[in-house]
Amino acid sequence: LNAELDGQRGLMEFAGDATLLYYLTDEAQEGKRAFLEKRDPDFGKYPMFP
Repeated sequence: LNAELDGQRGLMEFAGDATLLYYLTDEAQEGKRAFLEKRDPDFGKYPMFP
């Protein structure tokens, strides 16, 4: 993956793909559900990486 060689277009595509991958995670779904239900999210069940 040579996003830096593809210029702005390559970087934008890389960022979009990374964002999509995050939105598909259980952690992101919990955040969305919590927001819609007007409550604090419970991220305690997900490991925290430095």
